[in-house]
Amino acid sequence: IQGGRYNRQAGEHFNPYTFADIPTIADHLHYLGNNSHAGNERSDRAGGGHAHAGAMIYLGGVWPAEYRNQIIMNNIHGQRLNMDILKPSGSGYVGSHGPDFLLTQDKASQMLNFRYGQDGQVIVIDWYDMQACHDPHTDAHDRSNGRIYKVVYGDANAKTQAVDLTKRSDVELADMMLNQNDWYVRHARRVLQERSTAGKLDEAALARLREIAGSHADETRRLRALWALHAMGNLTDALIAAKFKDDNEYVRGWAIQLALDGERLNANKWLEQFAAMAQSDPSPVVRLYLASALQRLPLDDRWAILAGLTSHAEDASDHNLPLMVWYAAESLGEADPQRALAFGLSCGKTNPRIREFMLRRIASIDSPAALATLVDGLTKSNDADEQLAILDGIRQALRGQRQVAPPANWPAAYQHAMANANQQVRDAATGLGVTFGDAAAMDSFRQLAASPSANAAARRAALESLLAAKDSQLMPVLQKLLGDGALRDVALMGLAQYDDPQTPTMLLNVYSQLSPSEKRAALATFCARPSYGIALLNAVAAKQIAATDLPADLVRQLQNHKNEEIDKLLADLWGTVRSTPADKTDLMASLKQKISAPASLPPDPMLGRAVFTKTCGQCHTLYGVGAIIGPDLTGSNRGDVEYLLSNVVDPSAIMAKEYQPTVIITMDGRVVTGIVTKEDDKSITIQTATEAVVLPQGEIEERELSDASMMPDDQLKQFSDHETLSLFAYLMGKAQAPMLATNDNAAALFNGRDLTGWSGDPQLWSVENGEIVGRSPGLAHNSFLISDLHAADFKFSFDIKLVDNVGNTGVQFRSQSLQGYDEVQGYQADAGPDWWGKLYEEHGRELIWDKSGEEFLKPGEWNRYEICAKGSHVQTWINGHPCVDLYDPNGQRRGLFGLQIHSGEAMEVRFRNLQLEVIDGK
Repeated sequence: IQGGRYNRQAGEHFNPYTFADIPTIADHLHYLGNNSHAGNERSDRAGGGHAHAGAMIYLGGVWPAEYRNQIIMNNIHGQRLNMDILKPSGSGYVGSHGPDFLLTQDKASQMLNFRYGQDGQVIVIDWYDMQACHDPHTDAHDRSNGRIYKVVYGDANAKTQAVDLTKRSDVELADMMLNQNDWYVRHARRVLQERSTAGKLDEAALARLREIAGSHADETRRLRALWALHAMGNLTDALIAAKFKDDNEYVRGWAIQLALDGERLNANKWLEQFAAMAQSDPSPVVRLYLASALQRLPLDDRWAILAGLTSHAEDASDHNLPLMVWYAAESLGEADPQRALAFGLSCGKTNPRIREFMLRRIASIDSPAALATLVDGLTKSNDADEQLAILDGIRQALRGQRQVAPPANWPAAYQHAMANANQQVRDAATGLGVTFGDAAAMDSFRQLAASPSANAAARRAALESLLAAKDSQLMPVLQKLLGDGALRDVALMGLAQYDDPQTPTMLLNVYSQLSPSEKRAALATFCARPSYGIALLNAVAAKQIAATDLPADLVRQLQNHKNEEIDKLLADLWGTVRSTPADKTDLMASLKQKISAPASLPPDPMLGRAVFTKTCGQCHTLYGVGAIIGPDLTGSNRGDVEYLLSNVVDPSAIMAKEYQPTVIITMDGRVVTGIVTKEDDKSITIQTATEAVVLPQGEIEERELSDASMMPDDQLKQFSDHETLSLFAYLMGKAQAPMLATNDNAAALFNGRDLTGWSGDPQLWSVENGEIVGRSPGLAHNSFLISDLHAADFKFSFDIKLVDNVGNTGVQFRSQSLQGYDEVQGYQADAGPDWWGKLYEEHGRELIWDKSGEEFLKPGEWNRYEICAKGSHVQTWINGHPCVDLYDPNGQRRGLFGLQIHSGEAMEVRFRNLQLEVIDGK
């Protein structure tokens, strides 16, 4: 639902104006998360894998109390039944992983359904089949050996007694609403409903149900009686009205639902009551029922109830309510834009998300009058937050349209917004002016984007606005920004939009200076157009660009051009792709033999992670790290080598519909390959392996749904045997592995923007102005910021500033994580008064080089620190002066990098210009 999407192949239509969906209530994953240092070494500890089938909330009344009201469900790859604990939270629940209910240790077990019966025990239907996942080399499921069995608590030999409720009296059936086993409740209600329909119901049973519903019995039994009366058509308005005032929030909520449940809906008699409850009922549960009920009401009847629901500021952080209220309010945006604008703006202080969505919804109406209504609202507002919300709402709604004709009242609104003292408002107004084709706004943003002294975030936003409008005068700015580290990544991707003969040469000129992620962006731009692709392949042939830099997925992108010259160059450089079934079968057999045979050089999972990150990680996530273009691999059947081989060698054999790529050719010759994530009548968003590309529908010349996966055949060809075996060792592992630093990824140690690739306490560590900042309020224990990268032989240099030269810090290298980022063991290049230039072994031999480098220090200022480790030789320098010079045959030869905040007094330390060089590529 998120963002709206129309699937042309399936013919499925989703409301494009929901804007967001309500996520899972689970607060956990049944597999390892993204912190490789958290100590979770096996998915077993988290409850198995991500694929589930069958679910039951146990209400049978015989099993011990700790199982009642909990969800029990089958975990396919975990070979177990998970049990989740439901805890009330706001308007709903949070589901937390409890102790697993049952472990089968049987890979064929596929428990699809569970039901408790009249004896309170549970019947299980088990589709017993080794085909747990898609396997293109297995023709069919085994349907011959399914099982049905019972899970029993108590006497396993006790026989189940036959029960025939049709022989019970109406009053006896009514009394079953009090039964502990919900099986009796449900079937008694069914029999009562059948008798009522046949006109054979005893009035005494109705009296008994009304008695239970109005009693002081617990809410579950009262609700059962209400449901029974409703099922028989005997729930009176008087009883419903009484239940609106019940002490229990769930009874009040169900009274709302039952009041509106029927084919001949007459809601008018309840509208005043609902509006009062929306305003004054203290329960978020009741407000959730009201929000749900709104979708059964005519649009004109919703306004007063919505006003009450959105008056509760505490609901803004509720899991369900903001979106449920929005789903009820959404249609009002088109029904009455002016009234909807007033309603949306009224939510600004209590529920800003509803304000945001309503403004977007009004701006999405294909009507100049609706857009003019928002622009008029901008002119009338003097509140910066409100103005910014209106501008952002319009800009989001118009995203994907290069140019839109401005309404007549735009110049006055623009002048009003530009008079605001808030820079964000002025920038947002200029950005909207770009979409409206305002020449002055476009020129202003070109100057801002090109100004190295301006705020980096503002420059980036300006450049992205100009690219979204496909500014015809932007090319010189983009080419100039290839030399600007702050915006180079946006410029590299933006150049793909423009067909310019100078671009390939300019990309080649800067290529050697680019970081790994920037090289990836440059290569993607090279592959976007036939002429660029030919230039790239000629550069590879001339060894200006290493052939190993070109990943297999971009080879697939080049093939999508269907250009004879490109195909010939690819055949010369890449070789013939092994694409026939026989080729793939032979390759899988060869790889299986290599994986199972002893290797002269043992597979290295750390190297495997580096290979994964360079290739598979561009589309897939494993242990919470990577892209989300393809399926998350964490919970898949990775332990089965045949499953892995079939998916790696023959990825196109079976593709889920949602991962089937689309190939688009634009009017000016650009080729875009990726997954369609959003589409409407104006634009399409397609997620490529490097970026999300938004294209106006009018720019598309050809569009084709590909039967070839984005994950190309023969992608292993680019790796050595050791790299391939290491990749499979990593993929088949049961825990996240650190990543080996290589010449390809060393520059990615720190991206200068955020802590991607690092793990640490977010309350202590942050990034400011391209610097890693550690701030301590005073700690009882050391804390560390730990990099995913591990290295053996290396040179590592960085600038460090210990503010006021107060406290103690250091840099870990060749170290190991003991307890996440709380405990680390290994070498530490020390920093701090009386410790500068010394070498310490954390959780080991302690001080192993005691000579100080304090004399070379600039206290409280930036100091250049260098570390070199090669074999057993460890050296350090401060500001170019030698400090440590140690041969240490007993030290670790490979390990992680980390930054320390020492226990003790409050302190602040900063790091910048981190540079890692791997020696000999190891």
